[in-house]
Amino acid sequence: MILVAVVLSLESAAQTFKEEMKKLEPLAGQWKGTASYRMGPDEPQQVQQHEQIEFKLEGAVLQIEGLGKAGDRIVHHALALVNFNIQENKFNFRSYLHDGRTTEAYFEITAPGKYAWGFSTPQGKMRYLITVSGNSWTETGEFSADGNTWMNFIQMNLTKQ
Repeated sequence: MILVAVVLSLESAAQTFKEEMKKLEPLAGQWKGTASYRMGPDEPQQVQQHEQIEFKLEGAVLQIEGLGKAGDRIVHHALALVNFNIQENKFNFRSYLHDGRTTEAYFEITAPGKYAWGFSTPQGKMRYLITVSGNSWTETGEFSADGNTWMNFIQMNLTKQ
């Protein structure tokens, strides 16, 4: 009887995991477009942005690789892994930047096709808001030193290839 309960519990957890990961399917694919990065008081930098997003490990992990280039110069290069943590009933998001920095971030689905992720730094909070509608992806990145006033530092507009 206990064995049956354990097997049913594992099957239920696996089903929940698959259902949660399936909600990330709109993100998967090759995305290209433009992004505007503002780092500090300088004028925003315009870049060509490419996002390669695919499921790995039979759908257990979503891998996101973003590359922003101004001509031949790399402005932004990051890799992120997203998966659903059954024990904590939430998504895990870990990113890696080309300069060696890493981040543990929150990741939430706020509505169908709408995602939010972010993290805290010693200087303040960062948040990113993504909307995917059909073949269109828009993303804004914002920074707040106090958690109340937000300043936009990235705007991405991508099209699925």
